[in-house]
Amino acid sequence: MLFVGEDATERSFARLAGFLVAPHPSLASAVLDQATTLHYLRIHVPEAAAEGNGTDWHSLLREQTLVPLYRSVRREAPSSAEVYAVADVATALKLDDLGFAVDRLGVEDEPLTTDLYLLRDDRQNDSGFGSPNGNAFDRFADNGSAHRVLASSPEGLFVAIPAGRSVESYHFDGALHGHNLKLQATPALLNGAANGVTRTAAAPPGAPREQDMLDAVDTQLTATERNLITDNITTAQMNGEVERYTGARPASETVTIRSRHIHHPDNAAAVRTLVADLISAGSGLLTVRTHSFVHEGRSYDNVEATLPGSGLDGVVLVSAHMDSTGARQPGYRSQVDPAPGADDDGSGVAGVLCAVRAMLALRAGVDSPRREIRFVFFNAEEHGLVGSFYYARDQKQLGTDIVAVLQMDMIGYDVQQPRAFELHAGFTPDTTVEARSVKLAELIAAAASQISPNLPAPQMYPGSGNGRDPAEERSDHYTLQLHGYTACLVSEDLFPGPGPLAPDMERNPNYHLPADRTINADYATDLARATTAAAWLTATR
Repeated sequence: MLFVGEDATERSFARLAGFLVAPHPSLASAVLDQATTLHYLRIHVPEAAAEGNGTDWHSLLREQTLVPLYRSVRREAPSSAEVYAVADVATALKLDDLGFAVDRLGVEDEPLTTDLYLLRDDRQNDSGFGSPNGNAFDRFADNGSAHRVLASSPEGLFVAIPAGRSVESYHFDGALHGHNLKLQATPALLNGAANGVTRTAAAPPGAPREQDMLDAVDTQLTATERNLITDNITTAQMNGEVERYTGARPASETVTIRSRHIHHPDNAAAVRTLVADLISAGSGLLTVRTHSFVHEGRSYDNVEATLPGSGLDGVVLVSAHMDSTGARQPGYRSQVDPAPGADDDGSGVAGVLCAVRAMLALRAGVDSPRREIRFVFFNAEEHGLVGSFYYARDQKQLGTDIVAVLQMDMIGYDVQQPRAFELHAGFTPDTTVEARSVKLAELIAAAASQISPNLPAPQMYPGSGNGRDPAEERSDHYTLQLHGYTACLVSEDLFPGPGPLAPDMERNPNYHLPADRTINADYATDLARATTAAAWLTATR
């Protein structure tokens, strides 16, 4: 008998019960054959093929029995292409014959009992070539897990994490925001768009594409719209929501949320509280649901609230991630220790909850056609963008016409003067998705200048001559982009740049620590107002 499942822990239990297991349906026949084994592969595309000369390499890979997990695309080397995948050994030999250079990573059948992660070593990147100041030796040499590191690259370490072991066991020192990524089956990586790896679904005849829609958006807010947003997104409301979801005060008469870590029982309490809050705020106008997925052998929920559209097609997402962690703390115990996560990402959660109330007030006070607006809280972001990946994939399979995603992740830390904030739209694999996302970032900037005059002009990524966006692949906007959707991350000053003349980044010293308990509510309020205003403009213009 065969069990097919994406999660290594579920596959491990199935093996103990005597089942054959496969990590993806397309590999089922190879597993049932039992005459071959599975491998993680790193497939190097010849430079001429990567540049588009000759045979289409995407088609060649689509014809093989393999499951793509990740594609490395570097802005500094656009002709390079490497695909990480799972395949049987016979397929690897066929790829050799086709002229690909194929590295077999790890041991035979390792994909049956592990999940593959990309762990970024930001400390090593900062120290540069020739300096031993990285995390690999410290994290893997002394605990018997050195064999789990299958490959290294400019992106980081590719690590096979076995069932029963959490990615948080390898929380690197000096890690920046979004330092790990769970690599999951993504067939869209081989779609072969003209400028990259993803291709959005064709628009109906005569319908404007998202780029045209964003170009045509009137960026001017009316006085009524500005007043409704500022009246319903206030410093007091922002502080109040952060306090409720970090344990500073009870979330309800019976619930206090000390941690939103996915291993902690209060994560489920946070899900239930979000559902209750959204139902209460919506007064019957919102459709509230949970979206379930499996990770590390357990079921978790994203939370979604939908304000129906009226007269305009398409969906606008306003989102944040709801989970938290304190894994930078030595000896941290995720199941029992607090992880308030006020900035990461209690600030984003509060921002979305405030956006809900503002959008409901705008619906009542402004007579305008609008697109459907969804408010989405993603779970398990800290474990590699897991919840948002499943949400994005399901929406793509459903054919949902998501025209814009505005993600708030860490919008609450700002101490130094002058103020600074960042907008991240980069998506190297597909220049079309990136161009649309940049247009969305520009719309957010235009809204911020009207609704949040205390904010400076944003630091925009990518920008002219600034190289790759350093937040690419590092928050939940990426998984939506990966499935062809327009998306932008709104954040505090998390990363260096853009450009050599930019001020130094202002890193929150309490990042991923139990000490992450407070935010700059005035600053977070301004960012939430700007994001909400841009979402409203996108939904109604």
